[in-house]
Amino acid sequence: MIQDIKKEILYGLRSYRFLILFVGFLFFAMLDPVMTKFIMPEIMKSQVPGITQEALGQMLGTSQLAVMSAYMNDIFQIGSLIIAFTLCRLIAQEIRENTLVLPICSGKQFAGIVLAKIIVFGTALLLFSLIGALINYLYSGILFSYDLSIISVVRSGLLQGVYMVFLTTLIVMWGVIIKKPIATGFLTLASAFGLYFIGGALQIDSYLPSGLIKEASLFAVIPASTLLQTLSITVGIILVLIAVTLIRLKKMEWNER
Repeated sequence: MIQDIKKEILYGLRSYRFLILFVGFLFFAMLDPVMTKFIMPEIMKSQVPGITQEALGQMLGTSQLAVMSAYMNDIFQIGSLIIAFTLCRLIAQEIRENTLVLPICSGKQFAGIVLAKIIVFGTALLLFSLIGALINYLYSGILFSYDLSIISVVRSGLLQGVYMVFLTTLIVMWGVIIKKPIATGFLTLASAFGLYFIGGALQIDSYLPSGLIKEASLFAVIPASTLLQTLSITVGIILVLIAVTLIRLKKMEWNER
């Protein structure tokens, strides 16, 4: 599987997938503090003449916690879209063009191919999540004040990163089932947002991967008592998605055109 991992790393570098994903995290990490500190207040002042600074603070949430929570929400809502359509070709395109036949014919195993993609891009997204959270923490602290502990920020970045591993696995699974890159992106987003809204509506976030995003947005000093449960369930769902992916690959007709 080492060769498969090297192949995926080279693919991520040559196709600029890593760069696109990192820039997406960096963009929001830098933009959200600037928007809250400079742009949004000016917009509000132009729309509501005579509004006080105190009222602006209450409406915009001018604190490091508010800025970083907004960053986490932006990464989930808009970042998920960027991730889904940047990685939607990860395996769907190979199946559609029958290029996945070549490594299989050379003796590669389905498990190695699938796991290499999830390990490489899942790890990259986990690192980008952590780096993005730390950059957002440093920049928002400079513009406002350092209200949060670095430990809570690191924990939130890692929790968001674990969710991104789940999202990567979801992309791979739908890519194998649908075999159409754009449709894979849309189905990934529908699944991710669907679980998020179901978790909120039925108050079962602690039983769904979306609970990681909501816990990450809190930046709590003491994590929720259900966090270990949410992590365990998320890992279990990831393993199930991988199993479904491998079963689908083994049943697939590789001479299709």
